[in-house]
Amino acid sequence: MNDNPSVTSEKKETPRNWIDYAEDRKIYVSSLNFATRDGSLKEYFEKFGEVEKAEVKMESVTRSRGFGFVVFTDPEVLARLLELPHTLDGRKIEVKRAITMKEKFSTNKLFVGGLPLKLPNEDVIHFFSSFGEIDDIEWVMDRVTGNRKGFCFIIFKDSQAVEVITEGKVPPQSQKHDINGFTVECKKKFPDNHPIQKKIKRVQQQRKERLYPYDQMGYGYDYASPGYYDEFYYSYHGAANPYGLTYNYHPHRYGSIEGAPPFPTTTFKPN
Repeated sequence: MNDNPSVTSEKKETPRNWIDYAEDRKIYVSSLNFATRDGSLKEYFEKFGEVEKAEVKMESVTRSRGFGFVVFTDPEVLARLLELPHTLDGRKIEVKRAITMKEKFSTNKLFVGGLPLKLPNEDVIHFFSSFGEIDDIEWVMDRVTGNRKGFCFIIFKDSQAVEVITEGKVPPQSQKHDINGFTVECKKKFPDNHPIQKKIKRVQQQRKERLYPYDQMGYGYDYASPGYYDEFYYSYHGAANPYGLTYNYHPHRYGSIEGAPPFPTTTFKPN
């Protein structure tokens, strides 16, 4: 199979991951009639130009998800058809240029974990500003001690800075950097409604339920676990909350520990 669409051969074969290529020739079609299938989708858009591939995304063998993708052989077709209204199988449909892979995985917000208290804020700012102009920094503070927690979020003016810092890696993958002898871990941070962020939260929720089943009965996973952001980023043990490993609380034991404050009856998470 020819995985490189730029290389032609006598027999043209569509790559198995065709959804992720030909971004300049691909459209996203939504609000489809649930009876619409690949054939009628392709037949309709062939009126505008040669169609290389058309696919309606299916929830099951018989049920459509109501959207699909179409890839044309000529990218200039998109400019014409995007300006027109469209109706297919008796239903008005929405046609947009498909989001590119770069847009899917691009963000100007960076998560920085593993920040020790000994590392001044000024040093953090100085280090990351060398990658690009910083728009804002969200320092997350401990509500009990008033100290900075072991992580922060940096918002850059340009998403390219985050790409360079993380070397393009997508969470849960991360990239480590050294700041004055301290190793910090950097990951892209997407909005909560972003598919990647939803997937991370879902996977970590499953992991949480598997490792700490007692949390389902209200025993406080958030204080007994390695920390709130451990749900999303797999690390920074104890850095994200004032209890956890700091006072050796255990999810299955509740005896008093010398030097530890009373076990909290409620939990909180950063806004």
